Amino acid sequence: MRTNIVLNEDLLREAMRLSGERSKRSVVEEALRVYVQVKGAERRAEAYRDRLRRVESRLRDVRLRESPSALLRSDRDRG
Repeated sequence: MRTNIVLNEDLLREAMRLSGERSKRSVVEEALRVYVQVKGAERRAEAYRDRLRRVESRLRDVRLRESPSALLRSDRDRG
């Protein structure tokens, strides 16, 4: 896709220096790839936190018949 945008020259120069890329296009493409990776990871982490909160709320009133250490001990002894 072809587009024209005005970029901060100092920021672009620093990005080119840090990335080692030789063209503005490659720096912008790399920046977009990193952005997508970071935002995707953030969304996956938030979805995980939401699922964890739902599970924790369901388990809040669950009581074990044995202590956690006794359960671990019996599980270890079975193996």
